[in-house]
Amino acid sequence: MKRAAPFRIEWDAHEYEHKERSLDWFWAVWIITFSVAIAAVIFGNIILGILVLTSVFALALFINRPPENVHVIVDERGITRGKIHYPYESLHSYWLDTDHPHPKIILRSQKAFMPLIIVPIGETDALKLDATLAQFLPEKYHAMPFVEKILEYLGF
Repeated sequence: MKRAAPFRIEWDAHEYEHKERSLDWFWAVWIITFSVAIAAVIFGNIILGILVLTSVFALALFINRPPENVHVIVDERGITRGKIHYPYESLHSYWLDTDHPHPKIILRSQKAFMPLIIVPIGETDALKLDATLAQFLPEKYHAMPFVEKILEYLGF
């Protein structure tokens, strides 16, 4: 890891992009959910049916809440998103996704169960952030995870 003079870039951003959903959207989600749960019960997998119902119920509760503001700090020790600190030693590389309507930093972690960490950029200067992160991490292209693309397409 390279050494740099002490610095600190801070900003606040929404933790995720909030979308207003119509009543029709909720009807469609629940119709599909009940169809999958009934099919699971018909095929003899009651636990899967219960799991599908409880997961969609929890998702529906989460979807209605407005996003909270997350305080992000980039300094010489690492990146802090909210209360979680990611030291540069635990990260492989980064990518700034500025083509998306809501720009974000995609960090590749060394952790097996959380390989990609997504940090919203908000209104921060992306060029200054890129120059800062380049001092500590290599820049490599990281695409958004496939599941996240599908969920975004479906309106989640």
